[in-house]
Amino acid sequence: MSKVKKASGRNLESVTKYCRELQDEYSKLLAVRIDLGYNKEHGSECSLEKIKKDVKHMLDNRRGNHSLFRDQVGYIFKFEDAKEKGPHAHVLLLFNGQKVCKDAHLGDQIGKYWNEKITDGNGVFHNCNRDKGRYEQCGIGMIDHSDFAKRAALEEKVIGYMLKDEQSIDGIKQSGREKSVTKGVCIKKKSSAGRPRN
Repeated sequence: MSKVKKASGRNLESVTKYCRELQDEYSKLLAVRIDLGYNKEHGSECSLEKIKKDVKHMLDNRRGNHSLFRDQVGYIFKFEDAKEKGPHAHVLLLFNGQKVCKDAHLGDQIGKYWNEKITDGNGVFHNCNRDKGRYEQCGIGMIDHSDFAKRAALEEKVIGYMLKDEQSIDGIKQSGREKSVTKGVCIKKKSSAGRPRN
C-alpha cells in the first residue's frame, strides 16, 4: 500500500471519529461544506503554504467575528493542489444546530468573508449547501443526532469525498512534512450525565 493511501486511511479514521464525538456532544449539528481557493491569476502564483497561512488567518480571526463563527463547534480542512485550480481547500464547518439553522446563507457569508477579508479580493468559493437538492444522499445542512441515514451520508459521502486521495499532498515535502488534513478538537462538556440536549 502506498504512503498516500495509508495516510488517506488514517485521516478518514481520525476525522470520522472526530465527527462522531461532536455528534455525541450536540443533539444537532449544522454542517456547512464550502470550497475555498483563489482566482486563476492569483492562484497560479500561490503555494500550499500560502493557502494554509490564509486558512490559519481565518481560523485565528473567529473570535473577532462573532456573527459568523460564534456557534461553530468543529472544522475539517482538506488541502489540495491541482494544475487548473491551484491550491485550494475542501472545508467542512460544523455548528451547534440548536443555535444556527440557515446553512446556505451562512456558507455564502463565510465564502464572502474569505474573498473580501482574508484574500483581499483574490479568493473564490463554492458553497455546496446551495446545491443540497442535487445530492441523492445529503450529508450536509441540519443533522439530528437520531438521523442515522444523514449521519451515514456525512461520513460516507461528504467526508469520504473530501478525503479522497487523488490529489493528496500527504508525503509531498515543501517546507518540512506536509499534511493534507487539519481538524479541530472536540471539547467535552464538564457534565458526564450523557449527551446534552442543547
